[in-house]
Amino acid sequence: MTFLSALLAAEPAKAAAHGAAESHGPVADITKLFGSFGVDGPHLLVQLVNFSILAFVLYRFAIKPALGQMEERNRLIEKGLADAQAATQRLAEAQQASEAKLNAASDEAAKILAEARNSAKAAVEAAKAEASAAQAEVVAKAKAAIEADRVKMMNEVRGEVSRLVVETAAKVLEQNLDDATRGRLNEAAVKQLAR
Repeated sequence: MTFLSALLAAEPAKAAAHGAAESHGPVADITKLFGSFGVDGPHLLVQLVNFSILAFVLYRFAIKPALGQMEERNRLIEKGLADAQAATQRLAEAQQASEAKLNAASDEAAKILAEARNSAKAAVEAAKAEASAAQAEVVAKAKAAIEADRVKMMNEVRGEVSRLVVETAAKVLEQNLDDATRGRLNEAAVKQLAR
């Protein structure tokens, strides 16, 4: 048998002896009322001591660490919320900065595109002018070459015609012409052809 059970067994006997001596009064009536429900002084005292020990152990090893963990979690949650809010603000700032950069890049691209179009237009105009000048130069060279060929052919034709005229005149006259007569006939033929 344990000490506690022996103490509990001895206390009801003492209480019964005291209860017979003091059976009158309000305290005796309350004790008697609680006794009818199975509650007596020694058991109540032991249960209060046991409850106090249990409450201390639970507070020390269960409630206090749990409260500490809850406070730590609350602190972590608050920190997480503050970090999330700061991250949201940084994200909004980054989006604004990226939009500003995109707008600037778009404006720059439009400017470069306009400059490229103007440059291309100027290059096309320059190429057209150059091509026109080259075409005019080629036409002028071709006309000059044609004129030179025509003059050369005319000179060759005149020379050939004058030679044929002289030969024909020599055959018609059936005589050999000397160089001086031949030269005069050539000049006369050339004059006639030049008209």
